[in-house]
Amino acid sequence: MIPLPNEKDLPAGAHRYLVIKLHELYRRAGFPGIKSISNASIHLGDNCDMISHQGASNILSGKSIPRWCKLEAIVLVLASLDLTRPEPRKVAQQFHSLWILLADKSPTSHGNFEDHSNTITSEGVWTAPPAIASPPATPAMTSRIGRATSTRLKRDLRLEAGGTCPVPHCHSTIIELAYITPMARGGVNNFGNLIYLCPNHHRQFDTGDFSEQEIHLLKARLAWNLKRYTRAEHIWLWVFSKRGGTHFIHPRSERDSLRSLEADGYIRLIEAGAGDSKESMDTWCLTEIGTRLANVWADSGAPPIDIG
Repeated sequence: MIPLPNEKDLPAGAHRYLVIKLHELYRRAGFPGIKSISNASIHLGDNCDMISHQGASNILSGKSIPRWCKLEAIVLVLASLDLTRPEPRKVAQQFHSLWILLADKSPTSHGNFEDHSNTITSEGVWTAPPAIASPPATPAMTSRIGRATSTRLKRDLRLEAGGTCPVPHCHSTIIELAYITPMARGGVNNFGNLIYLCPNHHRQFDTGDFSEQEIHLLKARLAWNLKRYTRAEHIWLWVFSKRGGTHFIHPRSERDSLRSLEADGYIRLIEAGAGDSKESMDTWCLTEIGTRLANVWADSGAPPIDIG
């Protein structure tokens, strides 16, 4: 077990407050071994970084200010072990707010944070106190991409864009990644929430010249034009685009036909069907970004499908 550093080793301030909150999560997770944390980080998925034994120890000991991709990994592992069963991604978002203040060396990050040690909800999930709450999120401060984006994900996104900016009539081959929904506002680091843009259009998106809906429309056009999704996935996107809704059932035996929408973060499995018979049905739902994709699907130029 890694002990909480004393105030002599880690003085009061933003860094100590973050480490205190991390130790609260560490305690609720049952003080897992450092090797266990490192090994568990390997299985977080392609969109997440892994953390070494020494890296996990250094972060819990407060020996250095961690990069976000490393802090995110340890938070996701500990949150998944938390007996109060919080949503790991939501916990990571809360830690991200504190990390931003620490990384930016904001003047508000040097206050008396311990005065807010009671900001723990009944579910065991803490919330940032008003004194250190991050400023209102704007695309300009949150759409830039950190190191947590995996090489494989970047490759898939570059293939999606075809190596050029997808904004009509642009065709610039100098492109960079941008978040569609910023992480500070609940965005996630997955395929559906990322897109390659040229620096000029990225800057215009940051300053509000493009809306998130317009960027999702670009994603939709790229998806059907490049035949990214199966016919079943096209049908469901068309159904939701025309009729609304968020939940649907689909044969368990044909689950593989939804693999791309699930991998891209647009849908998630709610309840698995029982058995392997043809009558067994899975229950799925659109995620937040999946709902946004469906809302623009019919307007993207995707071929219409007769849904009766």
